[in-house]
Amino acid sequence: MAKKFSCGDVVDGCAWAVTAKDENELFQKISEHAKDAHKMTAIPDEVIQKVKSKIKDA
Repeated sequence: MAKKFSCGDVVDGCAWAVTAKDENELFQKISEHAKDAHKMTAIPDEVIQKVKSKIKDA
């Protein structure tokens, strides 16, 4: 089942959102966005857990 995520659910003011065919593809896109838009070279475990809690079925 497709999955979706809105960055604004974790980062206040960020309007970026993504939909992907599965959670693996979703996390690839999320990590690219985190590096490009939020200058994160590594994503801390607490952020990953927060992101996981906000993923929804598309």
